[in-house]
Amino acid sequence: MNHNLLVNFYSEISSTFSEENCSTFNCIIQLNAEHEFYKGHFEQVPISPGVCLIQIIKEIIMYKFQKNLMLVEGKNIKFLSLINPKENSQFQIDFTVNQTDSTFDVSANYSNNGKVYSKLKLTHKIL
Repeated sequence: MNHNLLVNFYSEISSTFSEENCSTFNCIIQLNAEHEFYKGHFEQVPISPGVCLIQIIKEIIMYKFQKNLMLVEGKNIKFLSLINPKENSQFQIDFTVNQTDSTFDVSANYSNNGKVYSKLKLTHKIL
């Protein structure tokens, strides 16, 4: 299953995910500050696009649960601080996942050193 839209945009460094620990877990990711996205958004002061942060969550959930997913609803999406990968490139994403027969309800927070950068509540449909 290779549906990564964000090729080389980020890499996962570690995760607490396991079959026994799949409803609440975290991942540490490393953003690639040299990625092409940042040349247009914006080269002098790169800012991670919100849509890419949402896509990272989807890709991690798809990989961990081995399911094809489509985002169908953003119930609550808050970007609290800008993510500049040249200032901070490593982030912890805390996940809470509720899986039904047809959907994944996901709450996720991006943080670095105790500072929360975004809070998201998303619903993904299983394809």
